[in-house]
Amino acid sequence: MQLSVTDREGVQHDLQAADGEILMVLVRDRLDNTVGVCGGAISCGTCLIQFSPEEAARLPEASADEREMLEALDAKPGERLGCQLKTSPDLEGLAFTVAPEA
Repeated sequence: MQLSVTDREGVQHDLQAADGEILMVLVRDRLDNTVGVCGGAISCGTCLIQFSPEEAARLPEASADEREMLEALDAKPGERLGCQLKTSPDLEGLAFTVAPEA
């Protein structure tokens, strides 16, 4: 599946992803961005990514743990943790932006 990712420098990348890939890992490994410092334990917020309202509506519901971390980060609407999102056929063509470092 194809995804469109805008990195922290504002450069857009079209990436191929396999079904079930974690967005945090995809960005960290393919774009060499410093994301996922905690390794996906929902404890750092460095994998925060931003979605347009239309793209955010395509995503699965956030877990209670993710919602708690998003609240602690004072996340804006449309922001989610990349460590908690996996690719799926429903997300073909998904576009998102890696949030600036806090």
